[in-house]
Amino acid sequence: MHRLNKIQKILKTYKLQVVNTKKGKHPFKVKGIILGTTRHHTYPLKVHGKNPEISKSYLNGIIEEFNLPGNAFTT
Repeated sequence: MHRLNKIQKILKTYKLQVVNTKKGKHPFKVKGIILGTTRHHTYPLKVHGKNPEISKSYLNGIIEEFNLPGNAFTT
């Protein structure tokens, strides 16, 4: 698991960002263009509190949805 601020830094290298839409059940979303395409996409994040940990299942979802390399979140 990684903290939200670390994930934001990693996603920035892929030109993705975490935004707070302030709407719906999961207001935090990862937004950007799917790697290798021109298609825009959003992916919901379950975020509660200040700088929370993001579970591995959400990280794997981000990797799949945005076509990121499998080792994008490994350190």
